[in-house]
Amino acid sequence: MKNKFKNYKELILLTLIPILFLYKMIFFGEIITTNDEFERHPINEWRDNYFTENDDIPQWFPNLFSGMPSYGGYIYNNGDPTKFIRNYLLFNPGLKIWFYLSISGFGMFFLLKFLGISKKSAVFGAIISALTPYSFGLINAGHLNKIFAMAYIPWVLLSAIYSIKNRNIKSVLLLSLVTALQLWVNHPQIAYYTWMVIGFYFCWDISLNIKNKNSIRVSMLKLGSILIGLVIAILMVSDPYADIYNFQKESSRGAKSVLDQTKETANGASWNYATQWSFHPKELISFIYPYHYGLQNTQDFKKGAYWGFMSFTQSTHYLGLIAIILSILGLLIKPTKINIFFWLVTILALLVGFGSHFPILYKPFFNLLPLFSKFRIPSMIYILLAVSMPISAAFALDSLIFKKNNSNLFDKVLYVAGSLFTLSVILLLFGNSIIDFSNSSEALRYSIGQISMLKTYRFDLFQKGLILALFVSGGFILLYWGFISKKISKSNFYYLLLILSVSDLWIVSYEFMNLKPKKNMDRLFTSSKVVDKIKEDAGYFRVFPADELRSNKYSYWNIESIGGYRPIKLRNYEDLMNARGFSKPQILNMLNVKYVITKKKINNPNFIKVNDLDGLYENINVLPKAWLVGKVKNVESQKESLMETLLTSFNPSKEAIVVNYKDKKIPVNVSGDIQIVTKKENEITLQVNSETGGLLVLSEVYFRPGWIATVNEADTKIYQTNHILRSIYVPQGESRVVFLYNDTVFKRSRILSRISFIIVLLGIGFFFKKNKFK
Repeated sequence: MKNKFKNYKELILLTLIPILFLYKMIFFGEIITTNDEFERHPINEWRDNYFTENDDIPQWFPNLFSGMPSYGGYIYNNGDPTKFIRNYLLFNPGLKIWFYLSISGFGMFFLLKFLGISKKSAVFGAIISALTPYSFGLINAGHLNKIFAMAYIPWVLLSAIYSIKNRNIKSVLLLSLVTALQLWVNHPQIAYYTWMVIGFYFCWDISLNIKNKNSIRVSMLKLGSILIGLVIAILMVSDPYADIYNFQKESSRGAKSVLDQTKETANGASWNYATQWSFHPKELISFIYPYHYGLQNTQDFKKGAYWGFMSFTQSTHYLGLIAIILSILGLLIKPTKINIFFWLVTILALLVGFGSHFPILYKPFFNLLPLFSKFRIPSMIYILLAVSMPISAAFALDSLIFKKNNSNLFDKVLYVAGSLFTLSVILLLFGNSIIDFSNSSEALRYSIGQISMLKTYRFDLFQKGLILALFVSGGFILLYWGFISKKISKSNFYYLLLILSVSDLWIVSYEFMNLKPKKNMDRLFTSSKVVDKIKEDAGYFRVFPADELRSNKYSYWNIESIGGYRPIKLRNYEDLMNARGFSKPQILNMLNVKYVITKKKINNPNFIKVNDLDGLYENINVLPKAWLVGKVKNVESQKESLMETLLTSFNPSKEAIVVNYKDKKIPVNVSGDIQIVTKKENEITLQVNSETGGLLVLSEVYFRPGWIATVNEADTKIYQTNHILRSIYVPQGESRVVFLYNDTVFKRSRILSRISFIIVLLGIGFFFKKNKFK
């Protein structure tokens, strides 16, 4: 038993150390209550209530932006067939994060072992990779899916490199499985960056083959094996990505904006939108001194006030000073080819992360690489540094410990760590006189007194970072000196270095652990008199939270809003918002906005204050959920559709702007009555009684791939109307109209996904059983 423990004690560290970082979340159920978590909570409430009352998958979410796809729009989907098991076992956020940090650590450990690193150095690299403070910044920001996707990066790289070196069915199946697991997390940008590394590794492998005059045919066979693995993975994740693909084509990252004069949005996001959060080269100093630019934005100035070059930040890319020191040493101690490769990955990732600050590289990627222009936040590629740098550090640690003449390496250690120590001393003495600790834009946001206070707090943080750097770099020098002078054993050197590294990471990571008791989240959604009054109204309507347009909070009470907070929206709706459509009463009328919530005074007589409630106005001209019109203006382009809808003279109660209307002629003087029979997420049923027939306009968002309609059980065409709404032609007499979300793509992709997943599992099981009984 003791021998077994000795063999596995380092691996046990991979599961125990994350618990030390997360114990409050794991054992006491504490949670993060930052903005993204706050905005996600109403969606989670809706999801839970929906499944309590229904027995199907919600394809549409009605409560934000007047409605948008749920399953394909990243609001809710359950494509991952393993998710329900994890949710059952990992019953709080702390356990989920711990699980994925452990998964990340084990993946890095096996990758390093495969690359020829010793067990202890592999464990060291795995720990500093899994516990990067960037992950804890993501916890603070509420971006847990990024952490989950990051956890699979070393597994995908390991499987791809293994598949390239060992072309067989088993390697292909393993690659497809881990790729699918990463994609099921629903953060395709991180999966994309992972495969960028694989593509670069393949090019690296080809160049080595050419240099060694090996056959290119072998390289093509290697390419074939990894591409087959990728194709199988895509089949497995067809649920949910078939629906996501349909949504993406109509979204702000896939469809062209009619407001765009530069044609930048023709194939994806605009350049300015995509390159938000480009990492300025000057901010590289934060890899050594994480507090230099204030670490993060927060209302608490004492805890951090970011003053760098991005709009704001909620995290840090700091990897720990030991990782930096060891990585540089790895280059100075005769690096292996694979170490050089991962250093090149580090350099390329750094340059790509500069985004608009280094357009000579980012621009070709943006214009030429498939799907690259769909993403934003160039600095997100720095997640790769949490893989490449620990790999380089593990190689260096192996050299420091196991080289026979490691005493000769002390000069290099002194050169690298000593330089950082000396720089820290100089900045500690003179930093306040050579660094301003502010930027020019702050003069518009803060008073002179606030800026002075911010500078004081920032300088205190800067000093804190310098003291940390002095402690870590000086501690590293002393530990290595003790090791080579045989005052410290190899084992003690290893564990003391590990403690020093983890302490460094913990100090910075702890800055982001702004935890609150779980009950505090629901307390943030305390009802008000305004909310209570709105909830009394049993009709069908929406609200316009003019002062909180970028908030999801009204969804908590199942109140439909024309605003909301999501990183991606339908393009036609975003264009209407960007064109200031909500400032026009006729737009609010057609969007079924009955209540406007604002502390500001509304002078328009059509908006009446409700019961003298401060902040609530009723729109007396609100149009119902569905109505009939007799005048149709036919337009052919999206631009015409938007511009005509925005005209002040446009009256949506009498006329409709329809894109390519090709149906029966509509009488000018229409009449009729419309009753709502049912209104659910996936279905809306109306009973229409009209003596004339006419165009039925439904105040629901037009989404071409999703909705189908029938009139008296006969299929009918849905037209894009008033740029963002739907309409259909209804005949004279009584008609039963049904708008039904077409889930055919979902059902087919789910069958394909599950069948391919089962086949892959059976295939992997067969090969492992075959090897076991050989």
